Amino acid sequence: MNYRLKLTEQTHLYFKEIANSTHITPNILARFAVGISLKNEKTPSSVKGQPISNFEINRATLTGEHDEMFKMMILQHAKRHIEEERYFPDYFNAHITRGAEELYQMFQFSRSTNQFLRELLALQEG
Repeated sequence: MNYRLKLTEQTHLYFKEIANSTHITPNILARFAVGISLKNEKTPSSVKGQPISNFEINRATLTGEHDEMFKMMILQHAKRHIEEERYFPDYFNAHITRGAEELYQMFQFSRSTNQFLRELLALQEG
């Protein structure tokens, strides 16, 4: 079983830029990205073939005590069984990558760090 996930280069760049302004760590940004991605009904594109960064996130750091919850949400979204070897890192990373795109757009269009943080908090409420 794989317990480490490497972000795509583009996702890593997005998270670095957001983290530099907000001081939100990549593992927290990744959780937001998964949540954003799960709101989209379509299956996310695979990250296979995309340039992969050297930045690794440990599964326990990323999902912690909520590992089963993340897995159930992703399985429910897929509407089918996914083998563990494909769920993490493949499906999980696909959701991070898709959500990171939208997260970065939110960041770019925010007029300030505070506005971006308010928008992130609003995601939790809505």
